Amino acid sequence: MGDEFSLEDVLIILQRRFWYFLIPVLVIAPLGILTVMLLPPKYTAKGTILVESQQIPTEFIRSTINAYAQERIQTIRQRVMTRNRLLQVADKYTVFPRTTRLSESERVDLMRSGLNVSLITIDRGRRSAKDGTIAFTISYTDRDPAKAYLVANEFMTLFLSEDVSTRTAGASNTTEFFEREAAKLRAEVSAIESRISNFKVENADALPEHLNMHLDMLERTTRELNSTLRSIESLEEEKRFLETQLTSSVGSENGLSQELLRLEGELARLRGTYLDTYPEIQAKRSEIAAIKRQLAPSAEIQRLRAALRDAEAALFATERTETVSAEDIAAAETVVERARDALSEKISRETRNGATDISGVQMEGRLAIIENRIRMLDRSSDGLRAQIKDYEARIGSTPAVERDLAGLTRDYENTFQEYQEVRGKQQDAQLAENLEENRQAEKFSILEPALRPDRPTSPDRIKLSILAIFAALAAGGGIGLAAEILFSTIRGRNHVAGLVDEHPIAVIPYIPGDKDKKPSLLSLFARRKIDVDNMPEAA
Repeated sequence: MGDEFSLEDVLIILQRRFWYFLIPVLVIAPLGILTVMLLPPKYTAKGTILVESQQIPTEFIRSTINAYAQERIQTIRQRVMTRNRLLQVADKYTVFPRTTRLSESERVDLMRSGLNVSLITIDRGRRSAKDGTIAFTISYTDRDPAKAYLVANEFMTLFLSEDVSTRTAGASNTTEFFEREAAKLRAEVSAIESRISNFKVENADALPEHLNMHLDMLERTTRELNSTLRSIESLEEEKRFLETQLTSSVGSENGLSQELLRLEGELARLRGTYLDTYPEIQAKRSEIAAIKRQLAPSAEIQRLRAALRDAEAALFATERTETVSAEDIAAAETVVERARDALSEKISRETRNGATDISGVQMEGRLAIIENRIRMLDRSSDGLRAQIKDYEARIGSTPAVERDLAGLTRDYENTFQEYQEVRGKQQDAQLAENLEENRQAEKFSILEPALRPDRPTSPDRIKLSILAIFAALAAGGGIGLAAEILFSTIRGRNHVAGLVDEHPIAVIPYIPGDKDKKPSLLSLFARRKIDVDNMPEAA
């Protein structure tokens, strides 16, 4: 209304709108108090669950459940307060009689509103790694004290069982996870071991650990080759010497040949004149036969030479066979050695007995033996050269094999180390699982069970009654103020001064008439009042 209310204005309004204020107060206050008195009582049963620390020091066994107690309590609370769990508890204890005809959603909402979980914590400081939760309370409110008691204890039991199952399942899942990881890494380790084994089999000739052995074998084989070449050179020199000796004896052999030709010519001339029975012809034939025996070796020596050639040919054919074994080659070499020894022995024996020409047969036999020996040494030198070439190839490929083997070995060591770490974690997880199963880790235990309440916890009738009285007073005051603003009447001199923007010259007090017998609240606070109904225009 363009100005502020003063105390005088308030008193005038109370006097003028007294019944607007009093009637709402007299109506609302009794109704509010009556409503409070008619409110049904509710009973709350409350129990306390203690959060016990792990019994075995964490330095020895560390639990795999790393969630704080507060987090686990809230998680369990959400699981316990699911729709199905709440309906099961309500049906178990007949929390809602069937006569109420509530829907499932309404029953669930009522159960959730009646259940309350409160945490009891201590201040551990900002640097503490724990949340400071040492206990928590579970309460349930219902109109029936027996149902409140039963339902509160049921929820406490659900909290305990859910905590046990959750921790056990978490520890078991951790153990199973590390078991799967360990099995997978064990398979990888086995696979790498197989790869290393196969790689060593495939590269057995060039393994790094055989390098020194290959170097020694190469050196020894090189020495054997040099020794064989020296032996071949010595035999070649002896062969040339024997060939020279054999050439020098050709003169004597040519004399026998010329004598043989001469005797054969004379025999032909005599046979042209005489018969074969002629004595001189027979004498010539005897001389010719004697010379031929001197020039030709014996049949046994010729047979032994042929046997030696056949043995050498068999040895050569055996060495050229693809599927030949070392035993077959050794047997063929033994046959050649025996044939050579038999020929040498035969030549020596006939030479001692004078059965043939010493110079020719002995040198030819020796040459045959030397040639055979040279052929054997040539084949041996070829084998030694092949071995040297093979050893050089092995030594040359060893660095590449060593590099690949080092890569496989490095993968094996890394995988095996990871497997060992996972195995250690698996054992720790198994110990943690045993800790959970034996209930020696952090756990919930009932500190104080919920008791049957003997008095209602709500409503607080005194407080609500006081609130009802204050509400009635506020309603009466509001209605009176609204009537004053709605009717827009003049309240007093301040109101008049505000309207005319001038202060009044004089104030005439209100003089009640005969009809004006109603009590005036204004007379209690001020004597001089303005007659707002009869105030002249000039004022």
